[in-house]
Amino acid sequence: MDILFRKNEISGDTALIVGVYEDLALSKTAKKIDEQVNGSLAKALKIAGFSGKIGDLYDFIALDSLPVKRLVCVGLGKKNAVDELAAQQIGARAANALLTSGETTVAFAVDDLPAAPIGFGAKIASYRFTKHKTVFKKPVTVKEFHIMTDKAQIAQSRYEPYFAVAKGIHTARDLVNEPANAVTPAAFAKRAEELQKYGLMTEIYTPDQLRAKGLNMMLGVAQGSVNPPRLVVVQWRGCPNDKNTHVVLVGKGVTFDSGGISLKPAKGMEDMKEDLAGAATALGTLQTLAMRKAKVNAAAVMAMVENLPSGTAQRPGDIVKSLSGITVEVVNTDAEGRLILGDALWYAQERFKAPVVIDLATLTGAIVVALGTRYAGLFTNSDELGARLEKAAADSGEKVWRMPMDDEFDEQIESDIADIRNTSNAGRAGGSITAAAFLKRFVMPETKWAHLDIAGVALQEKNAPLTPKGGSGYGVRLLNRYIQDNLEK
Repeated sequence: MDILFRKNEISGDTALIVGVYEDLALSKTAKKIDEQVNGSLAKALKIAGFSGKIGDLYDFIALDSLPVKRLVCVGLGKKNAVDELAAQQIGARAANALLTSGETTVAFAVDDLPAAPIGFGAKIASYRFTKHKTVFKKPVTVKEFHIMTDKAQIAQSRYEPYFAVAKGIHTARDLVNEPANAVTPAAFAKRAEELQKYGLMTEIYTPDQLRAKGLNMMLGVAQGSVNPPRLVVVQWRGCPNDKNTHVVLVGKGVTFDSGGISLKPAKGMEDMKEDLAGAATALGTLQTLAMRKAKVNAAAVMAMVENLPSGTAQRPGDIVKSLSGITVEVVNTDAEGRLILGDALWYAQERFKAPVVIDLATLTGAIVVALGTRYAGLFTNSDELGARLEKAAADSGEKVWRMPMDDEFDEQIESDIADIRNTSNAGRAGGSITAAAFLKRFVMPETKWAHLDIAGVALQEKNAPLTPKGGSGYGVRLLNRYIQDNLEK
């Protein structure tokens, strides 16, 4: 669905959306229509019990004497209280109101509301993954969503950075929603190469190259699959005269996670195509930075593997030597994400020497038990970085909750026969924390590091205003906001 901005002109051929605040305070355009129908609009809203709260909708398709083809009222909440996040919600709910209605063109008279974030909310809400469907019960029919404002040209200009974020989110969602037979490690790498058209630089490393470099933990996870691993490195150099890299994103990219020899239960295993969400978000964020020409040098390092059982698969009890030199006892092959991230983190630091490294991973079910499906777990060795990510989360609407990282958790990953083990020796207690403690072993002392466990937020189990069911693209808004506010020149 295309978002277009135009002047506020009511047409009889238009399916029109107008806003109504709480206490039935009509917006400027709604008031104009109410006057044209002799007060019938306000009267009908009152009879219907319309509250005006954000999320409230009423369709007046049958109201006599309407000056438009179809009219929908959308709640705007309290007057003079519509901030950026509220505007995104309003745009999302307005888009969803008529998305599958049979209308092909819809207009939303936003009047004095912030038009650009409304357009952004509408754009990301309209996403549907239908690539593999041939039969549709309620297809999306709206092709153009017009936002009517007296400042259309200014709104269009302000919308461009939002559009870049939306495209990054859509890329991340697409990669999570695709089945594992469509997105193998090599196929993911090809998708990354396709984004070079935006000015990104891409490098792809094959198993032989990974072996030569010493990324043995990553190779160990991948050795059970016929689909060989890839290390995908993408760079955006928005400050070409500066040789430094300001931030590196490290993404867990398990294109399918069966658990390996430590096989997962069959129920729900089909969702394990989502285990590449960290890598998908890292790639989507780099695309956003490139599309909006961000004045920053950023890189993404994405470890892409498939974790399957076979005669060549890694066994529980195996010991592997990491890129950093630390030896690891693989107690559970289903704790594979921390293994590939350990190598990728070390590679990212050695290669780019960036002061800030942020990894993203659908790492543990334990974080879902702790925080549910609205917050990502935030672990960090830097209070400053933690505070800045928390602010970016609040400003972007993608929530995080900081988790503890006491030294006592380090003892729980000590191994009797190797340097460390990949699961806790204390059982399931604090599973997300001991996973973060494992990753911390691969962080250099001078690096400001944050780990985002996105297992609870990467996949949306049911439709929400901004996010349809499926891959959420969580993290693109958050990381883009953090980079924009803290790292751009």
